[in-house]
Amino acid sequence: MGFDFKKVAQENTLLSAIMVGREKLETEEVLNKELTIIGFDFAPKFDQAGNPVVDDKTGEVDTFGVVVFAEFPDKYYCVGAVFTKVCHAWAAGFSSTEEASSALAAEGGVKVKFTPSKTKKGNNLTAVDILN
Repeated sequence: MGFDFKKVAQENTLLSAIMVGREKLETEEVLNKELTIIGFDFAPKFDQAGNPVVDDKTGEVDTFGVVVFAEFPDKYYCVGAVFTKVCHAWAAGFSSTEEASSALAAEGGVKVKFTPSKTKKGNNLTAVDILN
């Protein structure tokens, strides 16, 4: 097999390896459906000017979670702050995010349901229920 220029280009333009070869899902496409998360990774956050967002406490670039669903294996979904915390908790028990993601897939994933919600201030929020 020859050098895969397209794959190398994608790997170097996307924020996370889990995004390579997949299309982004929009929130409307995942709302009110039972979905099974079978993989996850993290991607760096950027501000509106394109600068990395740095966590004031750690000095490291802040990240958000990126998940893959069994029901949409050729797509990925960028999760919000609440589920990013879940992804960080999953990763914490392993030596690498890749190892944690592989273990998640090997166990058959975790069923979730994302639903539209509002913050106390009335801003849109996507809530998540863990189903299994």
